[in-house]
Amino acid sequence: MKGSNELYRLVYDYYATRILFGFYTYGDAMPSTHKICVQFRLAVPTVRTAFTYLERDGYIQVEASKVAHVVYKAAPARIRKNIADYFLPREDGLNDIKVAGQILIEPLFALGLQRWEEDQWNQLREWLTNPSPDTLFMPIEFYILSLSALDNKLLLNLYWEMVRYLCFPYLTEDQMAWKLSLEELGIHTNEELIHYLKAEYFKVYNKTVDDLFSFLKTVRPKYAPAKPEPVPFQWSLYRQRPQIRYSLAASIIRGIVSGAYPIGSYLPSLPQLAAQYGTALSTIRRTVSLLNDLGVAASQHGKGILVCMTPQTIDFSSPDVHEMLDLYLESLQMLVYTSRSVSLFTFQSVSGAALDVLTEQFRSIRKESRTDLYLEVYLAFIVKHCSSAMVRECYDKLKLLLACGYPVTLMRLKKDSLGQEYNPAVLQAVTSLEAGDTEGFTDQWCEFLSQQESETRSFIMEQGKHLPQN
Repeated sequence: MKGSNELYRLVYDYYATRILFGFYTYGDAMPSTHKICVQFRLAVPTVRTAFTYLERDGYIQVEASKVAHVVYKAAPARIRKNIADYFLPREDGLNDIKVAGQILIEPLFALGLQRWEEDQWNQLREWLTNPSPDTLFMPIEFYILSLSALDNKLLLNLYWEMVRYLCFPYLTEDQMAWKLSLEELGIHTNEELIHYLKAEYFKVYNKTVDDLFSFLKTVRPKYAPAKPEPVPFQWSLYRQRPQIRYSLAASIIRGIVSGAYPIGSYLPSLPQLAAQYGTALSTIRRTVSLLNDLGVAASQHGKGILVCMTPQTIDFSSPDVHEMLDLYLESLQMLVYTSRSVSLFTFQSVSGAALDVLTEQFRSIRKESRTDLYLEVYLAFIVKHCSSAMVRECYDKLKLLLACGYPVTLMRLKKDSLGQEYNPAVLQAVTSLEAGDTEGFTDQWCEFLSQQESETRSFIMEQGKHLPQN
């Protein structure tokens, strides 16, 4: 499973966790493929892939035309050890996620609710009056329904990764605990209903965490007398398409922007790139093809891969370019949605010396006419100084994904206009930080991101209108 970024991991982790932690025991029947497809909103082939890996790893046995059964055997002592082995290295991460969830997920959740229409509210009320055994843990369904209203696959991916790391929401079965009568629902406004559900959820969450930490305190002397190596939260990206080529393309684009691969020079050879990035030669070939479609590079027979950064040649009809730009827009949108809470939280604990360094960096990129590095510089500041490890991890990923959009930004603004676009924002940033006005800086930063997201989205949509119609 390590290193894979496929959607089947959602199903694999869910059932592997329930088996390892004793929720399912030897001989138990697994749910049907159809039921799992409904639960996870995934296609049959994806669920079958998960079952293949569960069988490979010794958790279940799959027989043709029959229900799969659990074949993993474990005594109670082994179950306790499984739980301890998983959670002891993640204690710090669990505490951090409680904080990061308020900074990252809650603003997204609230924004999603604002976009609900009557159909979503009716669906929620139906769930609460008739909880279905085919649903996952009710709060997971609740949050997914809200986040889905934002139409951003990247943030749904982040939420699922957080749930996968926590693990214990996978172990709850009692959907009836969330049941409300029609009479109870009738006296609640939508806002009161949300307040009630969130209060109940956090009550359950906090009790679960307290019970888990009490258990870990009891078993620590036996299973981890020395503090285990911490396992922090990691955000793995997975979508319908394999993600490696997009991450590699973003890394190479960042190298071009930073000067590591100067325009007019040649990239390392395909075998050298494969060795440098630790991936297959076939993946590198697909990555180079994507860079060609983006106008970032040009493959020259017998010479190599020329770095050219001529985005006026972007092939907007390419499915890979379409996916790359989707990643860019979704990452930029996530920054728009979370930038205020993340910035204000980071500034609460950052030192004056660190703020001085940030201010000087902004002055420097103005002096060097590189104000196009505004986002890069500030996101690097967040990644270095935010006190939440999960926020640092998420913003580090977003910083990489923003490189996916550099070619289209260059096409939209033209090289000579980049400074005109970014220079006023950087000047405002310097002025605010020199005055010690971090809230004013945050307001300006959020406004700048929102403007960039709106204008870029409109520009990309306009390019799509000019494509030949099949």
